[in-house]
Amino acid sequence: MAGPAPPRRLGWWSGWALTAGTMLLCLAVAEFVLRWHASPGLLWHFPNFVERDLRANDGERDQLRYDPVLGWDLQPEVSGLLAGRPITISADGMRSHSRFAPPGSGPPILALGDSYTEGYAVGDDETWPTHLERTTGRPVLSAGVRDYGIDQMVLKAERLVPLLKPATVVLAFIASDIDRTARAVRSGRHKPFFAATAEGLELRNVPVPVGPYTAPYQAVRRILGHSLLVHFAMNRLGAYEIWHGDSLETGENGDLLSCRLMERFAALMRRENTQALVVALPRYEDWAWPRDGERQRKRIAATLGCAGRAGLPILDTYDAFARAGVARDPEAFFVEWHFNERSNSLAARLIASGLATGSR
Repeated sequence: MAGPAPPRRLGWWSGWALTAGTMLLCLAVAEFVLRWHASPGLLWHFPNFVERDLRANDGERDQLRYDPVLGWDLQPEVSGLLAGRPITISADGMRSHSRFAPPGSGPPILALGDSYTEGYAVGDDETWPTHLERTTGRPVLSAGVRDYGIDQMVLKAERLVPLLKPATVVLAFIASDIDRTARAVRSGRHKPFFAATAEGLELRNVPVPVGPYTAPYQAVRRILGHSLLVHFAMNRLGAYEIWHGDSLETGENGDLLSCRLMERFAALMRRENTQALVVALPRYEDWAWPRDGERQRKRIAATLGCAGRAGLPILDTYDAFARAGVARDPEAFFVEWHFNERSNSLAARLIASGLATGSR
């Protein structure tokens, strides 16, 4: 009597199809759970999350103007909202402040930096340059511009310092600004960049191309951009810029460029006989993702080291923020991933102290 027939083995194609089907089912379940957790309304509403993110700042674009050397700059004599908070830009293209208080007196301070210095998601009188003016009693010119890298800060210093003749320049940067020096496009806008040469630095992409940047693989974003799971995963993996397609790398080493840019900035300060302070500010990410934060801290230290060796006074504010308790409650110090007024006030006090002591 014949025994039972041996179990039929799946063919290669059948096994592949079963594996693929199982994976697709798992991904569908994960997509469902993530959408339900984010908002039940997303179960029947399928926006393109990439396009939504890129449209989020459309109302702020009128606050910027094209610049052939810097890429972009603040648009003079414009007012509106920046991340929901009122912003006023003066006739000289700087963020206004102290409108309801007497201005400072004495030798002016020029503040250069990115959105932390411009004051993203805080009002005109809540930025750290505003608090610095109150603390020191000296006029502070707020020349920070959102999305700037260290390269654009130094280029702007080379434009403004000979023109405005400030007594002191404060150049404030975050870890992200080191990476931005190795970008030819940032937030969909073309920018200048430097290339490292045997002699030092060579400025390229100037005049900066006019018009928006069109990223490759737009068809992929138009399709997969509707998946909240893909959107969430790409952002958590640190691939925000790649996924959104609004940045273009140059292939240069941002850490090397930032080091040499500190030497270039120091040379400018010597030519203009101007005091300076290079300040490193902490980011929300430094505490939200401590492992990456530690890596970024080393890069910050290296850039500050280059500034110090170039003869520039330096100030690292991380430890002071840590002592203030940021690790216990980052949300109490940040809004929209930027300093809130509490942090801006603390930063201003630290910078004022650094200016008084000539920090190293």
